[in-house]
Amino acid sequence: MAEIESAVIIGGTSGIGKAVALRFAQDGAALVIAGRDAARGEGVAQKCRDAGAAEARFVAVDVGDPKSVAALADGAGTPQVLVNSAGILQSGQHVLDQDLDQDEQLWRINYRGTLLACQVFGRLMRQAGRGAILNVGSLASFAPLSLPAYTPGKHAVMALTGILAAELGPHGIRVNAVAPGYTLSDGLKARIAAGERDPDAITASTALRKFVAPADVAEAALFLCSDRAASITGVTLPVDAGWLVQAPY
Repeated sequence: MAEIESAVIIGGTSGIGKAVALRFAQDGAALVIAGRDAARGEGVAQKCRDAGAAEARFVAVDVGDPKSVAALADGAGTPQVLVNSAGILQSGQHVLDQDLDQDEQLWRINYRGTLLACQVFGRLMRQAGRGAILNVGSLASFAPLSLPAYTPGKHAVMALTGILAAELGPHGIRVNAVAPGYTLSDGLKARIAAGERDPDAITASTALRKFVAPADVAEAALFLCSDRAASITGVTLPVDAGWLVQAPY
């Protein structure tokens, strides 16, 4: 039997969400891939079907819009697993220079989007008496990175994960999060190619002297969402190649 029978993966059209979708597909899960970009989403859904998914389809969603998230749930039903991977990044800057419109956009997508999905699908899972929710935090959930809208939002995602774990645990629902480190996604690859990031400096800041691969995060996601983690809830698990221990060391 597949470890993950059905899952809704919000933000599954690229990056870590895409890697999670492909890993769940290899396990034979039935998947709903949700995101903003229909072309990318349809492409990921096809790759998931090719990888062995029992079913894989794309549904467009605006994670900051309650009606859009409710419509997603209406079409997807009650999955065994919800993965909240939608998010946007920002460049480093000072708190005193933080643009308030950008701040609002980051909170709308990174925190409010996670909250809305947890509310809508959490209610369905509570009614069903089972389920697992996986949120996506960051190194910024633990460390004061100079990203004055992104970092507080990821702190909030970690707090939300713990609150929900306590609230939904009595209903048979586990809630955890992963906190990826410097992940060699297409976006980071592009920044390295453009000379905006020094790959040697990044890997030197990790204990394992390596980048995190999206597939590494997907393996952690599979574990936390599966019955192998049946007694684990309320955890935000760093998948960071040892950045959190090496950087201060």
